[in-house]
Amino acid sequence: MKSEVLKRAEEALEALDVDNLIAAYADDFLFEDTSLGERITSKTALKEYFERLFTLPGVRFSDVKFFPCGEKAWGTWTWSGKSIKAGKDYSIQGASLFVLGDDKIIEEKIFYDPRSAYE
Repeated sequence: MKSEVLKRAEEALEALDVDNLIAAYADDFLFEDTSLGERITSKTALKEYFERLFTLPGVRFSDVKFFPCGEKAWGTWTWSGKSIKAGKDYSIQGASLFVLGDDKIIEEKIFYDPRSAYE
């Protein structure tokens, strides 16, 4: 049975719904974008991160699949849109590793290669 928080996070990411995505995180959390070297621990900063991401040209998240494994979880997703400089279509596959607690995300680390989005 899939964790409710993971289902909510999947739906919010695909819908580009910042508020419902932020609500999936515990009050005390760590979000780490390993590709950009960002570590975020406040909901205000996390909201700003996702608002920047979700307003990129043609941005879309699809094929979002998160899988619980006890107190941990993992998942994959596809980020696509138009590159910032050249306006070319891109599609980036990424992965997330989670730590869960009390039906909230306590930690998420994301892994992807962002270069084609910024060409």
